[in-house]
Amino acid sequence: MNHQVFSLPERVLALTAGILNLMVGLIFFFLPELQLPLWPVSISSVLARFIGAIIIGNGVGAIWLSTEREWARVRPLALVAAVYGTLVALGLLYHLLWLNASAFFWLYFSFDVPFLLVFYGLFIYHDIAPRLRKPQGMKQVKVG
Repeated sequence: MNHQVFSLPERVLALTAGILNLMVGLIFFFLPELQLPLWPVSISSVLARFIGAIIIGNGVGAIWLSTEREWARVRPLALVAAVYGTLVALGLLYHLLWLNASAFFWLYFSFDVPFLLVFYGLFIYHDIAPRLRKPQGMKQVKVG
């Protein structure tokens, strides 16, 4: 496989992530009207819409990524998603382990981690592993 290509299986993962994020984002965006018990504590309507808008933005970005075939064009938005997902996971862990947040938040943590693992895997495959390999075409020269 070519590490510079964003392959079909990767594009399918991006599309799946985008659709899931779009659904979750829309639910949060319209949470004040839906009155669903998605959050264990009360949050204001403005905050629910803010959270929803961020997740919708991530979903639209992931759906757009699913149309790209070149990793270089995918990298910036994938980096944003990886940073966002990492910060969410760390924040959730902090609240769960040290601030005794509701165990309900483990559900959100378990939803976030698989996406993070995929993004970490993408960066390892496309950016880190190729840099660790020896450049092709270069011969090693023994000195001494």
